[in-house]
Amino acid sequence: MGDASVPLSPKLRDLLAVLLCHSGRTVSADRLIDALWPGIPPRTAAKTLQGYVHHLRRALGPGRLMFRAPGYVLVTRPGEFDADCFTGRIQSGRHAIAAGDTERGTQLIREALDLWRGVPYDGQDHLQPTQAEAFRLTELRLSAAEEWAEAALNRRQHADVACELYGIVTEHPFRERPRAQLMRALHAMGRTVEALEVGREGRRRLAEELGLDPSPALLRLEHAILTHDPALARPRPRPNRINNVA
Repeated sequence: MGDASVPLSPKLRDLLAVLLCHSGRTVSADRLIDALWPGIPPRTAAKTLQGYVHHLRRALGPGRLMFRAPGYVLVTRPGEFDADCFTGRIQSGRHAIAAGDTERGTQLIREALDLWRGVPYDGQDHLQPTQAEAFRLTELRLSAAEEWAEAALNRRQHADVACELYGIVTEHPFRERPRAQLMRALHAMGRTVEALEVGREGRRRLAEELGLDPSPALLRLEHAILTHDPALARPRPRPNRINNVA
Protein backbone atom coordinates (compact mmCIF):
# COMPACT_ATOMS: atom_id res chain seq x y z
CA MET A 1 0.00 0.00 0.00
CA GLY A 2 1.33 3.41 -0.91
CA ASP A 3 5.08 3.62 -1.51
CA ALA A 4 6.10 1.83 1.69
CA SER A 5 7.69 -1.61 1.46
CA VAL A 6 7.01 -3.99 4.35
CA PRO A 7 8.95 -7.31 4.40
CA LEU A 8 6.52 -10.19 4.87
CA SER A 9 6.72 -13.96 4.82
CA PRO A 10 5.01 -15.72 1.86
CA LYS A 11 1.96 -16.68 3.93
CA LEU A 12 1.57 -13.14 5.28
CA ARG A 13 1.80 -11.79 1.73
CA ASP A 14 -0.98 -14.20 0.76
CA LEU A 15 -3.13 -13.01 3.65
CA LEU A 16 -2.51 -9.37 2.78
CA ALA A 17 -3.35 -10.00 -0.88
CA VAL A 18 -6.68 -11.62 -0.01
CA LEU A 19 -7.55 -8.75 2.33
CA LEU A 20 -6.61 -6.20 -0.34
CA CYS A 21 -9.01 -7.89 -2.75
CA HIS A 22 -11.74 -6.89 -0.30
CA SER A 23 -10.24 -3.57 0.80
CA GLY A 24 -12.54 -1.81 3.25
CA ARG A 25 -14.86 -4.81 3.51
CA THR A 26 -15.03 -7.52 6.13
CA VAL A 27 -13.65 -10.90 5.11
CA SER A 28 -14.86 -13.74 7.30
CA ALA A 29 -12.34 -16.01 8.97
CA ASP A 30 -13.84 -18.96 7.10
CA ARG A 31 -13.24 -17.28 3.73
CA LEU A 32 -9.66 -16.45 4.69
CA ILE A 33 -9.04 -20.06 5.71
CA ASP A 34 -10.52 -21.32 2.43
CA ALA A 35 -8.25 -18.95 0.49
CA LEU A 36 -5.07 -19.73 2.40
CA TRP A 37 -5.63 -23.49 2.62
CA PRO A 38 -7.72 -24.54 -0.40
CA GLY A 39 -9.20 -28.00 -0.24
CA ILE A 40 -9.02 -29.47 3.25
CA PRO A 41 -7.45 -27.00 5.72
CA PRO A 42 -5.43 -28.25 8.69
CA ARG A 43 -7.28 -28.67 11.98
CA THR A 44 -5.20 -25.84 13.42
CA ALA A 45 -6.14 -23.43 10.60
CA ALA A 46 -8.25 -21.09 12.76
CA LYS A 47 -5.53 -20.73 15.38
CA THR A 48 -2.82 -20.37 12.74
CA LEU A 49 -4.87 -17.66 11.03
CA GLN A 50 -5.05 -15.74 14.30
CA GLY A 51 -1.26 -15.90 14.50
CA TYR A 52 -0.90 -14.63 10.94
CA VAL A 53 -3.30 -11.77 11.67
CA HIS A 54 -1.30 -10.85 14.77
CA HIS A 55 1.98 -10.70 12.81
CA LEU A 56 0.44 -8.84 9.87
CA ARG A 57 -1.18 -6.31 12.21
CA ARG A 58 2.20 -5.61 13.80
CA ALA A 59 3.84 -5.23 10.38
CA LEU A 60 1.21 -2.82 9.07
CA GLY A 61 0.94 -0.68 12.18
CA PRO A 62 -2.06 0.43 14.25
CA GLY A 63 -5.45 1.07 12.74
CA ARG A 64 -4.86 -1.02 9.64
CA LEU A 65 -6.10 -4.56 10.24
CA MET A 66 -9.22 -4.54 12.38
CA PHE A 67 -11.37 -7.29 13.80
CA ARG A 68 -14.96 -7.01 12.63
CA ALA A 69 -17.20 -10.02 13.19
CA PRO A 70 -17.17 -12.52 11.63
CA GLY A 71 -13.65 -11.76 10.40
CA TYR A 72 -11.25 -8.94 9.59
CA VAL A 73 -11.17 -5.76 7.53
CA LEU A 74 -8.14 -4.03 6.02
CA VAL A 75 -8.38 -0.26 6.29
CA THR A 76 -6.87 1.78 3.45
CA ARG A 77 -6.78 5.53 3.00
CA PRO A 78 -8.16 7.34 -0.07
CA GLY A 79 -5.61 7.35 -2.88
CA GLU A 80 -3.35 4.82 -1.17
CA PHE A 81 -4.33 1.58 -2.90
CA ASP A 82 -3.44 1.51 -6.61
CA ALA A 83 -6.46 -0.58 -7.63
CA ASP A 84 -8.85 1.85 -5.93
CA CYS A 85 -7.28 4.81 -7.75
CA PHE A 86 -7.47 2.91 -11.04
CA THR A 87 -11.11 1.89 -10.74
CA GLY A 88 -12.12 5.25 -9.29
CA ARG A 89 -10.74 7.21 -12.23
CA ILE A 90 -12.39 4.91 -14.74
CA GLN A 91 -15.72 5.17 -12.97
CA SER A 92 -15.45 8.98 -12.80
CA GLY A 93 -14.44 9.11 -16.46
CA ARG A 94 -17.39 7.01 -17.55
CA HIS A 95 -19.78 9.13 -15.52
CA ALA A 96 -18.35 12.29 -17.13
CA ILE A 97 -18.76 10.83 -20.62
CA ALA A 98 -22.32 9.74 -19.84
CA ALA A 99 -23.03 13.31 -18.68
CA GLY A 100 -21.73 14.70 -21.98
CA ASP A 101 -18.26 15.84 -20.88
CA THR A 102 -16.33 13.61 -23.27
CA GLU A 103 -13.06 15.52 -22.99
CA ARG A 104 -12.92 15.32 -19.19
CA GLY A 105 -14.08 11.70 -19.17
CA THR A 106 -11.49 10.65 -21.71
CA GLN A 107 -8.77 12.42 -19.73
CA LEU A 108 -9.73 10.57 -16.54
CA ILE A 109 -9.70 7.22 -18.32
CA ARG A 110 -6.28 8.05 -19.78
CA GLU A 111 -5.01 8.84 -16.27
CA ALA A 112 -6.31 5.49 -15.07
CA LEU A 113 -4.59 3.61 -17.89
CA ASP A 114 -1.32 5.37 -17.07
CA LEU A 115 -1.49 3.87 -13.57
CA TRP A 116 -1.37 0.31 -14.92
CA ARG A 117 1.83 -1.53 -14.04
CA GLY A 118 2.40 -5.18 -14.94
CA VAL A 119 0.17 -8.02 -13.80
CA PRO A 120 -2.23 -7.50 -10.88
CA TYR A 121 -1.33 -9.54 -7.80
CA ASP A 122 1.73 -10.97 -9.49
CA GLY A 123 3.18 -13.63 -7.19
CA GLN A 124 -0.16 -14.25 -5.47
CA ASP A 125 -1.95 -15.66 -8.50
CA HIS A 126 -2.21 -19.09 -6.85
CA LEU A 127 -5.01 -17.75 -4.64
CA GLN A 128 -8.61 -17.94 -5.86
CA PRO A 129 -9.62 -14.45 -4.62
CA THR A 130 -6.61 -12.79 -6.26
CA GLN A 131 -7.22 -14.69 -9.50
CA ALA A 132 -10.77 -13.37 -9.62
CA GLU A 133 -9.72 -9.81 -8.76
CA ALA A 134 -6.86 -9.85 -11.28
CA PHE A 135 -9.32 -10.97 -13.97
CA ARG A 136 -11.74 -8.19 -13.03
CA LEU A 137 -9.04 -5.52 -13.11
CA THR A 138 -7.64 -6.79 -16.41
CA GLU A 139 -11.06 -6.77 -18.05
CA LEU A 140 -11.66 -3.28 -16.70
CA ARG A 141 -8.35 -2.10 -18.12
CA LEU A 142 -9.10 -3.60 -21.54
CA SER A 143 -12.59 -2.14 -21.80
CA ALA A 144 -11.30 1.26 -20.63
CA ALA A 145 -8.48 1.15 -23.19
CA GLU A 146 -11.02 0.43 -25.92
CA GLU A 147 -13.20 3.35 -24.81
CA TRP A 148 -10.21 5.69 -24.69
CA ALA A 149 -8.99 4.48 -28.10
CA GLU A 150 -12.38 5.15 -29.70
CA ALA A 151 -12.38 8.71 -28.38
CA ALA A 152 -8.75 9.20 -29.44
CA LEU A 153 -9.51 7.95 -32.96
CA ASN A 154 -12.31 10.48 -33.22
CA ARG A 155 -9.79 13.16 -32.18
CA ARG A 156 -7.36 11.86 -34.84
CA GLN A 157 -4.74 10.84 -32.28
CA HIS A 158 -3.83 7.86 -34.42
CA ALA A 159 -0.21 7.46 -33.30
CA ASP A 160 -1.24 7.46 -29.63
CA VAL A 161 -3.84 4.79 -30.35
CA ALA A 162 -1.33 2.61 -32.19
CA CYS A 163 1.17 2.85 -29.32
CA GLU A 164 -1.49 1.95 -26.76
CA LEU A 165 -3.03 -0.95 -28.64
CA TYR A 166 -0.04 -2.80 -30.11
CA GLY A 167 0.73 -4.38 -26.75
CA ILE A 168 -2.91 -5.13 -25.98
CA VAL A 169 -3.45 -6.86 -29.32
CA THR A 170 -0.31 -8.93 -28.74
CA GLU A 171 -1.37 -9.95 -25.22
CA HIS A 172 -5.03 -10.53 -26.13
CA PRO A 173 -5.04 -11.67 -29.76
CA PHE A 174 -8.66 -12.85 -29.80
CA ARG A 175 -10.12 -9.56 -28.61
CA GLU A 176 -11.45 -8.04 -31.82
CA ARG A 177 -12.31 -4.47 -30.85
CA PRO A 178 -8.74 -3.32 -30.10
CA ARG A 179 -7.51 -5.16 -33.20
CA ALA A 180 -10.04 -3.26 -35.31
CA GLN A 181 -9.10 0.03 -33.65
CA LEU A 182 -5.41 -0.62 -34.28
CA MET A 183 -6.17 -1.35 -37.94
CA ARG A 184 -8.09 1.91 -38.25
CA ALA A 185 -5.29 3.88 -36.60
CA LEU A 186 -2.58 2.41 -38.84
CA HIS A 187 -4.64 2.97 -41.97
CA ALA A 188 -5.27 6.59 -40.99
CA MET A 189 -1.51 7.06 -40.57
CA GLY A 190 -0.93 5.85 -44.13
CA ARG A 191 0.33 2.45 -42.98
CA THR A 192 -2.32 0.46 -44.80
CA VAL A 193 -0.15 -2.58 -45.43
CA GLU A 194 0.51 -2.90 -41.69
CA ALA A 195 -3.18 -2.42 -40.94
CA LEU A 196 -4.10 -5.28 -43.26
CA GLU A 197 -1.36 -7.46 -41.79
CA VAL A 198 -2.81 -6.91 -38.31
CA GLY A 199 -6.13 -8.15 -39.67
CA ARG A 200 -4.57 -11.16 -41.39
CA GLU A 201 -2.68 -12.11 -38.23
CA GLY A 202 -5.92 -12.07 -36.27
CA ARG A 203 -7.63 -14.19 -38.92
CA ARG A 204 -4.76 -16.70 -38.90
CA ARG A 205 -4.71 -17.10 -35.12
CA LEU A 206 -8.48 -17.48 -34.92
CA ALA A 207 -8.41 -20.21 -37.57
CA GLU A 208 -5.35 -22.11 -36.31
CA GLU A 209 -5.94 -21.89 -32.56
CA LEU A 210 -9.73 -21.75 -32.23
CA GLY A 211 -11.07 -22.95 -35.57
CA LEU A 212 -13.10 -19.75 -35.94
CA ASP A 213 -13.57 -17.02 -38.53
CA PRO A 214 -13.35 -13.28 -37.84
CA SER A 215 -16.58 -11.47 -37.06
CA PRO A 216 -18.52 -9.86 -39.93
CA ALA A 217 -17.62 -6.44 -38.51
CA LEU A 218 -13.89 -7.16 -38.75
CA LEU A 219 -14.29 -8.50 -42.29
CA ARG A 220 -16.19 -5.35 -43.28
CA LEU A 221 -13.41 -3.21 -41.82
CA GLU A 222 -10.78 -5.13 -43.76
CA HIS A 223 -12.75 -4.61 -46.97
CA ALA A 224 -13.18 -0.90 -46.20
CA ILE A 225 -9.42 -0.52 -45.73
CA LEU A 226 -8.71 -2.40 -48.96
CA THR A 227 -11.08 -0.15 -50.90
CA HIS A 228 -10.01 3.03 -49.06
CA ASP A 229 -13.60 3.68 -48.01
CA PRO A 230 -13.88 7.41 -47.16
CA ALA A 231 -16.28 6.53 -44.32
CA LEU A 232 -13.26 5.39 -42.29
CA ALA A 233 -12.18 9.01 -41.92
CA ARG A 234 -15.45 10.07 -40.31
CA PRO A 235 -15.72 10.19 -36.51
CA ARG A 236 -17.86 7.45 -35.06
CA PRO A 237 -20.72 8.41 -32.72
CA ARG A 238 -20.14 7.44 -29.13
CA PRO A 239 -22.45 4.77 -27.69
CA ASN A 240 -25.54 6.08 -25.95
CA ARG A 241 -24.92 3.83 -23.00
CA ILE A 242 -21.73 3.50 -21.01
CA ASN A 243 -21.11 0.23 -19.20
CA ASN A 244 -20.78 0.54 -15.44
CA VAL A 245 -17.62 -0.47 -13.61
CA ALA A 246 -17.75 -4.18 -12.84
